[in-house]
Amino acid sequence: MKRTVKLVLTIIIIAVVAVYAVFNAKKPLKAELIEVKPQTVSLVFKEEGIVETTLDRPVYATVSGEIVNLAVKEGQRVSRGDLLVQIDTKDMEYQLAQLKAQRKSLEGQEKKSFQEIGQQIKQQQLAIEEINRQLEKSREDYAKAKSLYEAGAISKTELDDAESAVKQLESELSQQQTRLELLLEQAGSAGIEISGSGSTGNAKVNTATKQYFQGMIEAVDAQIKQLEHQIESARITAPIEGVVEEIYVKEKAMVPPQTELMKIIGNEGLEVNAYLLTEDVIYIKEGMKVALIQKRKDRDYKFYGTVTSVAPSAVEKVSALGMIERRVKVTIQPGGNIPELRPGYALDVEFSVLSQENKLAVPKTCLFPYENGDALWIVKDGRAQIRKVTKGMETDELVVIEQGLKPGDIVIKNPQLEGLEQGKRVINYSSSPSSANFSRDGMPSVSHPRRV
Repeated sequence: MKRTVKLVLTIIIIAVVAVYAVFNAKKPLKAELIEVKPQTVSLVFKEEGIVETTLDRPVYATVSGEIVNLAVKEGQRVSRGDLLVQIDTKDMEYQLAQLKAQRKSLEGQEKKSFQEIGQQIKQQQLAIEEINRQLEKSREDYAKAKSLYEAGAISKTELDDAESAVKQLESELSQQQTRLELLLEQAGSAGIEISGSGSTGNAKVNTATKQYFQGMIEAVDAQIKQLEHQIESARITAPIEGVVEEIYVKEKAMVPPQTELMKIIGNEGLEVNAYLLTEDVIYIKEGMKVALIQKRKDRDYKFYGTVTSVAPSAVEKVSALGMIERRVKVTIQPGGNIPELRPGYALDVEFSVLSQENKLAVPKTCLFPYENGDALWIVKDGRAQIRKVTKGMETDELVVIEQGLKPGDIVIKNPQLEGLEQGKRVINYSSSPSSANFSRDGMPSVSHPRRV
């Protein structure tokens, strides 16, 4: 009796297990499915970019001296013409006062010189007038002596003496007139008109004396202008509107000419510079659109930019792991709705290259090795099938399928799903539209949603 009961129970258990196994074998497998549709696939990679200004100005001292007023501090905003640094000008002001006094002295010396010449001319004119008077009397005496000699009243010696006196006075008159002409030339350089007799009247002649004083005064004037320029240059003002980035000196410090005092970065003209690996930069061209991402605590702000230049050569850069890499500088001009950016800010720069349109692509996780190649699990007529495929371009997430798929095919996302086998009934447990489109900022973005 006991044996019969045991046998019956064993048969029942076997039957239940068999029924359960048959039920499970016929039960559809739930899997996440992807409908394959043509889309634009791009190779996307990111690099860090640093915001820099295209307009920055170093500020230099052009004169030497002590800094008596450092009027700004780092981070301060300034407008064009605002005072930055004042260098002590006391010594220059003393020198300027001395030069101005020297100029007045030269003007006085010049004036005095011509006043003395004027007095000498007057004296010379008086002397000539006296000689003319004496000469006229001497000629009269000679005429009388000649008449007396002819009458036999005086001797030949007395006549000769009278003639000699006339000739002596004529010679002296000639010498005095020559001297007067020289004095008139000196006076003429000052534009002084001197009245005289005969050919020694009005005179206006440039002379060495005038040129001498003019040269001296012009030399002093040049020194005065130079000092005035230096005094003006000691007041150093902002050449542009911007922010004081760094200050290299302190108040009360002595600075020589050409000392760099500070650097000002302009408010306008920002650009983003990123350094790309040499194997990546070959795909980057001027005019290419890129995505710029500013990380914030609340969210990431995404906007776009345009590549404006690619450096002609690579430079050495040290990676985060301490490795030396050869990288090429790429400059990007931000555009669109630009958030608040300042020089030194770090951004993620997203480059999309090697874009292929109207391609069938699946996530890399869908593929598995099969018969010395690659394959996918697809669902046809509700049952799982293995489909051999040929791969094309790969991105970080996607792989393009060149052969083996057609639009509308349904692919099983997880090829390692438990219970998955050829001919197994499969149903989808998640659905969402599959699409590839452009994001609001205009950059191509490939999404990988699922669809039944």
